[in-house]
Amino acid sequence: MMMNIKNNMNKRQQGFSLVEMMLAMLIGIIIMGGILSVYTNTRDLQRSSEDQVNLVTDARFAMETIGYDLRHAGVYGATNLPKLIACRLGDASCPAVLPLATGDCLGQWYINVEEPIFGGENTVPPGYTCILNHQPNTDVLVVRYADSNPVATASLVPGATYVRSNYLSGQLFVGTAQPVIPDDAGTLTANHQLLSRAYYISSFTNTPGDGQPSLRRVDLVNGPQLQDQLILPGATNLQVQYGEDLDGDGSIDQFVNADAVTDFTKVYAARLWVLIKTEREEKGLNTAQTYTIAGNTINTPNDGYRRLLISSVIKMRNMVKVDELAAAGSNTP
Repeated sequence: MMMNIKNNMNKRQQGFSLVEMMLAMLIGIIIMGGILSVYTNTRDLQRSSEDQVNLVTDARFAMETIGYDLRHAGVYGATNLPKLIACRLGDASCPAVLPLATGDCLGQWYINVEEPIFGGENTVPPGYTCILNHQPNTDVLVVRYADSNPVATASLVPGATYVRSNYLSGQLFVGTAQPVIPDDAGTLTANHQLLSRAYYISSFTNTPGDGQPSLRRVDLVNGPQLQDQLILPGATNLQVQYGEDLDGDGSIDQFVNADAVTDFTKVYAARLWVLIKTEREEKGLNTAQTYTIAGNTINTPNDGYRRLLISSVIKMRNMVKVDELAAAGSNTP
């Protein structure tokens, strides 16, 4: 009887057999594989969702940045009549010679206020040496205006470019030497910083040759000088069409590409397209697609990068001119 009890105890203490252990390991591997597969799929789905959200966010940022400049184009403080502003490009009566900007596009490009809007159709406009590494077959958009915030005389900065203006007249100047203009003591007279910008698609993001396109702009900064600035990595195309009011009735008669614009001073709206892509590749995703933008056919490769095309029509009310003689009286140049 004692022998049987010991034998039974030994049987209970024997543990798993090799077959049982291998079977348990196999079941564990299958379970872990399933968990890992679910985790991987969930992670990939999350990354894909994040990329899509980032695409939308980046696209909105690009459109809002350019759109803000376009909505302000052509206003120079208290006036949107460039002919009232002394020392503009080509003004021989200017009492002071404004300096060339370092890295300027063309000669004194930054003070060409009579051209608040300008563009290059799928190329860099002739002579625009300030735009480097331009991505072929993408547009260039030029915008000029004065910041709406007035700058007090005591806050003027050396090397910055300003326009002092009111509804009768105005004058461009650089630095702290504030000019005296007609009705200078009037309540509407104020200084405003001049902004001259050229948006374009670059073939690089961080360093030339990195193969990652981006939306950039050449911007007027203190000096005066032109500075190349990164706006949005991953932007691969910028296209612009311009809405012209040819008969002066206040409505847009046609939207055309830059090379078909008859008079940029009669452009009162712009239609924008920005094509951007994700920074990460999504394996297994077919990204080959054909886009038709401003009459151009763009074929994207099957490279695993998601893309998003966003477009918007922006009205430029500041470009609409009132009768100059009525607005400026006898002071119109």
